[in-house]
Amino acid sequence: MSQRGTVSIEQTRLVSARRFTLVIATTVSSLGGFLFGYDNIVISGAIGHLSRYFQLKPASIGWAAGCALIGCLLGSATAGSIADRFGLKRGLYGCAACFALSSAGVWISVNFSQYVAWRIVGGIGIGAASIVAPMYIAEIAPAKVRGRLVVLYQFGIVAGILCAVYVNMLIERSGTVTWQIAHGWRWMFAAAAIPALLFAFAIGLSEESPRWLMKVGRREEAQHVLAVINGEAAAKSESESIKSSLAEEQGGLKELFRGPFRRALAIGFLLAAFSQTSGITCLLSFLPEVFKSAGQKASDAFFQSVLVGIVNLAFTILAIWLVDKAGRKTLVLFGTCLQALSLALVGCLYMLASAGDGILGGIMAFVAGHAVGNGAVCWVIISEIFPTKVRGTAMSIATTALWIFAYLADQFFPLMQSHLGSHGAFFVFSSMAAVNFVFVLLFVPETKGYSLEEISHMWLPRSITGAHPVKATKR
Repeated sequence: MSQRGTVSIEQTRLVSARRFTLVIATTVSSLGGFLFGYDNIVISGAIGHLSRYFQLKPASIGWAAGCALIGCLLGSATAGSIADRFGLKRGLYGCAACFALSSAGVWISVNFSQYVAWRIVGGIGIGAASIVAPMYIAEIAPAKVRGRLVVLYQFGIVAGILCAVYVNMLIERSGTVTWQIAHGWRWMFAAAAIPALLFAFAIGLSEESPRWLMKVGRREEAQHVLAVINGEAAAKSESESIKSSLAEEQGGLKELFRGPFRRALAIGFLLAAFSQTSGITCLLSFLPEVFKSAGQKASDAFFQSVLVGIVNLAFTILAIWLVDKAGRKTLVLFGTCLQALSLALVGCLYMLASAGDGILGGIMAFVAGHAVGNGAVCWVIISEIFPTKVRGTAMSIATTALWIFAYLADQFFPLMQSHLGSHGAFFVFSSMAAVNFVFVLLFVPETKGYSLEEISHMWLPRSITGAHPVKATKR
């Protein structure tokens, strides 16, 4: 065989290895997102039946819906430190275990306390996945496609949400009310077991993050992963960049709270918080009830929830196409503007008692704005802006804000409806979306096209870095 033919075969082999590595990494991240979305929203269809099965009072119904978010807080608060210490693959295995155990545990629960305990376990998996899955794909993906691949994590979330509302609708139509109360809601949770097992299998085929390997001194392994993903020449350059960046970073919380990266921490924390203050999680959690309050029958309300899930999926696909073209900041600004306007419209329709299809259209527009903006891009920015040594811990702090405000929105939405009316609740959410728009416009930088090391340099004083490296090397 000629030398040219040998080289061609070797190049083909390297390209195939690169594709396989990125496909598996993206699959792992997306399945983590899928389970996040499914487990978080499945309660919307189950809450009515399980509350009757356990004979819950109103206060306990709220706890049944929100208890998983307590687990989310625990998972997001600890997952980053665990991933920083033990590796991202082990962190992902922990997420898979939580999802599988929760699914099985809810299935066999014989009392409300057992149900709550297993939902909290599932919530820990959701919260941990919200840290580790986007962090993993951000650390392994090449800079030029990193935004697109991280958004595929969000695609997994909305696919999980759509699957949850669709499964809920199918189960709702598959038996009598008596069967639904006794068994139907259990099947809604049990369905998550299959993707949880697939998630664990995919993790076994994946590579560890090269940045984590470099951080813990396993440089040869890191160099191998970088070479597979980027090629030998680019791998050497990126390896040196990572080592240089790690040498500049102190790697402690002091660096985040008092060092040059405190601005990045503040932006990540507030960006995560604002993504929830427009009410996205609570509206999705109570979506059938929102449509029922607008005068829809139960069967129609479940079907409209599926339509909203389809819109969510479609605009997430649009975000995947645009995030590395239009940029992160542009998409968040467009999305938050659309959210503010659509929620104001929904509030006006409620105030004028003119519900019907207008409510559905307004909710669809709101979800579209979230999908193309904060829903997709918030995860990208949070996974990019922190230094490598403390990225997991910093993402935990920022994402914990997301779960705190998601929980508060869930708890206060019914109270806002009772005290302010449905129109007042939507006007409050619209106002918060407008505040989100102003915050992003004034304080959030554009990170499209930069390597993670270059983004870290954005926060350092010019006396340390010299001429601003990002402006000189943007791709």
